[in-house]
Amino acid sequence: MLECGAMEDMDQNAMQWKLCPAKMYPKKAFFGWFLIVLVGALLFSTSIILGICLTALLIASQANFLFSSTFTINDKGFIAKYPLKRKQIAWEQVQRVQFCKDICYFFTRKKPSTLDCWSGAHILYGDKRIEVVDFIKARLHQDIAT
Repeated sequence: MLECGAMEDMDQNAMQWKLCPAKMYPKKAFFGWFLIVLVGALLFSTSIILGICLTALLIASQANFLFSSTFTINDKGFIAKYPLKRKQIAWEQVQRVQFCKDICYFFTRKKPSTLDCWSGAHILYGDKRIEVVDFIKARLHQDIAT
């Protein structure tokens, strides 16, 4: 298994890496866990079962930040394995791409929509931004809006 932030070139046509945002931003992670523990303690004082359920829900809502995700890009498309879900999109489905500082968003709709958060996906670069962006751009179709 890859270490957090490690990248592995599987071959010339694929790239895989594992990334943990909490390790990239330790101050935010500390504050997040502190807040979860504080809210959990307050909830436990009211009801133990309710406290456990709501604390678990709070952790699950922040799972993409707190725990590691694995990203794989190949000639067919990309796979993003988050802690609680898996998102796979083929290059033929990608209609728009937005490259940002730390993340790349893929959308399956040509025009922006409120449904983008359900139909699209995102990939975190980590410290390999240039390599990942170049790898993605080499696989995008010419008519895709960036």
